[in-house]
Amino acid sequence: MLFGRTYGWKRTLFGILCSLWGVGEYVDQNRKLFSMISAVLLSLVPWIQVSKSRSLLLMVKPAAFLLAVGMGMFLHLILLAFNTLVAQSLSIALGGKISVFAKKENYRAFVLVASQKTLPVMVAVVEQLHVAMGESGLLVLPCVAAHINQIIFDSILVNLWLQKDQQLQGSTKNKII
Repeated sequence: MLFGRTYGWKRTLFGILCSLWGVGEYVDQNRKLFSMISAVLLSLVPWIQVSKSRSLLLMVKPAAFLLAVGMGMFLHLILLAFNTLVAQSLSIALGGKISVFAKKENYRAFVLVASQKTLPVMVAVVEQLHVAMGESGLLVLPCVAAHINQIIFDSILVNLWLQKDQQLQGSTKNKII
C-alpha cells in the first residue's frame, strides 16, 4: 500500500510538499541558469519540427519562403498599428492623463507585447494544422524567420524610442540652463 490505510496519504503529501520547499529557493538563487535552460529548450522545439522535414526543405522555392517571411512581418506591422490605436483608445477611455496608458513606458510595453507572437505559440498552432496545411516542419520554417524578424524590428523600434527620449531630455536640459 502506497498511502497506508487511513491518513497515510496526508503524511505522504506533506512529505512531498516539504521536500519541494527547497526547490523554490534553489530556482530563485539560480534564476539566470534556469531562464537560459528554458530558452534553450524552447529553441529546440522548432528545430525538431524543421528537422522532421529535412528532405522537403530543399524543394522550397526561395521566393515562396521570402513571401511567407514578408507576410509574417506584414502581420506584425498590422498588429503594431492596431495595438497602437487600441492603446490610445484605452488611454482616452480610462481617464486621459491619469490613465495607466498615459505613461509612455506602459503604452509602449502594451503595444509591443500585444503585437508579438511567440515562436512556441506559432509552433503549437502549426502542429495542430499540419493535417490540413501540409508538413509541419516546412510550415515552421517561415515562423522561425518571422519571429527573428519581429525581434529585430522591435529592437530597432525600441532603440529609436530611446534615442527620441534622450533627445527630448537633452533639449529640456538646455532650456533649463
